[in-house]
Formats: sequence, structure tokens, C-alpha cells
Amino acid sequence: MVAEFCAQQVLEYETLLQHQATLMLILCVFNLFFSLVAILGNLLVICALWKTSSIPVTLKTLFLSLAVSDLAMGLFAQPMFGVVIAVMLEMTVSQDYNSGATFCPSVVTLCHFFLFFLACASLLHVTFIAFDRLLTIFLHLRYQELVTPNRVKIALVCLWLTSGAAASIYILLPNNNDRVSEVLELVGLLVTTVAYFRIYKTVRHHQNQIQVLNTQAMEALRERKSAINALIVYIVFLACYVPYLCCTILLMVDKLRVSFLAGYQVSLFLLLLNSSINPLIYCWRYREIRHISKTIVKDILRIT
Repeated sequence: MVAEFCAQQVLEYETLLQHQATLMLILCVFNLFFSLVAILGNLLVICALWKTSSIPVTLKTLFLSLAVSDLAMGLFAQPMFGVVIAVMLEMTVSQDYNSGATFCPSVVTLCHFFLFFLACASLLHVTFIAFDRLLTIFLHLRYQELVTPNRVKIALVCLWLTSGAAASIYILLPNNNDRVSEVLELVGLLVTTVAYFRIYKTVRHHQNQIQVLNTQAMEALRERKSAINALIVYIVFLACYVPYLCCTILLMVDKLRVSFLAGYQVSLFLLLLNSSINPLIYCWRYREIRHISKTIVKDILRIT
């Protein structure tokens, strides 16, 4: 099954490279460049999140885990995709497709496994963050009693294990992997969208109710700001992941149509790009993270 999956992916690469070699060269360069951006940005954010005290512990734990997922995307998935495209380009120029045996099925399969594993982890992180913000609004004082740091850590372990299981199923079902991807993404996006819609309605309701007590008003303001920050992460996530979902649906119609394959590769780059954008969002929306990040960069530049 693994060999069948790899052969299917290589056939798609060969078909696309024969007609869109320039596009693939651009995507190869972009993937390698933004992998460095993702690595440096997420390392910086992880250090800043570790030191910050203004973000609630449970939310900080979720953001740290998401940043680790984004870091892994920059360390493994993006450079591996860049290397695979580069090797396929070299094979196309030399017309020597037999050398593909050196990296298929191991490298190509591993590359796609890491991609789906980390993409699934990112989707689940965004869903968990949405529910965490929803619980802060609905539970109020009971939130700290029910949503403890230890329970969040257990949930994150389950999240990573679920992502690994989903990625294994994706690889082991080469004829149905697009359906696996679509179902997981549709369910995750639907659940997260419903959660943020409930957050929006609840925050609006609270704003209308608490105009009198300053303490309640300040608490509602903090909850609203925290929800908005998480919502921005979700909106950017949508912008990066929805094109991929649309392109996988198109490939179900015709797996070897060049325009569909080209759109799929561009959407794949957007999905990977999300790992480079998230650190910018943290620095933009959280003043303490921005301040700590600046301090770290200044200290590094001073040492060098």
C-alpha cells in the first residue's frame, strides 16, 4: 500500500513537471525559504511564550503546542517537499525517472506522512483553542476548576496521537486518502466555525448585560480580546487551508488534470505557509510576546 501511494504521488509530480516546470521551481524555492522563516519565527515565539505571564496557562500551553507543530512543519515537511520537487525537476531535465527509486517509497511517503500528520495537528490545535475560549466564556469561575493544566496536557497527548493515527490511515489508503483528508478537514472546520459563532453570540449578549459592574465589564473585555486573538489565528488558518480542501475535491474529479494539480501544489504551499504566518500573529496581537521577542533578537544581535 505504501509503494502504491508513492507511485501515485510520483505520477502526479511527473505529469505536472512536464507542463508546469517553472511553477514547480518557484514553489521549490519558496518552500525552502519559508521553512527557514518558520523555524526561526517559531523558535522565537516558543521562547517568548515560555517567558510570558499575561496569557492564561491553559491557553499558553495550547499556543506552545501549536508553535511546536509549526516548528516541525518548518523543520521537516517544508524542506522535504522542497527537496522532492528539486529531485523531480532534475529527473525531468535529465529524463532519468529510474533514479526515483532512490527516494520512493521512503522519502516521498515520509514527506506526505509528516505533512498530513502536522496539518492534522494544526487543525486540531485550532479546534481545541476555539473550545478553550468558548469554555472560558460559558464556565466563568468554574473554568479554572474544570479546565486544569494537567487535563489540557492529557488532551494534547490525545491530539498528537490522533494526528499520527490519521496520517497513518492517509498513507495506508492511497485510493481513498483524499476522502480521509476532506472528511477530517470539513469536520474540524465545521466544529471550529460553530464554536466561534457561539463565542460571538455569547460575547455580544454579555456586552448588553454587564454595563454596570466595572469588575464584570473588565473580565468580559479580557474574554472578548482573548477570543478575538484566537479568532484571528483561525481566520488565517482558514485562508491557508480552505484552498487545499477545494483542490483535493477537484482532484477527486480528475487526478491527472494539469490545472488541478497546479492548483493543488499552490494550495499545498499556502497550507505550509501557515506555519510562517502564525508567529507574526502572536507578535502582533500579544504585546508581551512582541516585547520579549524584540528583547531576544536584540540580545542575539548584541552577542554576535
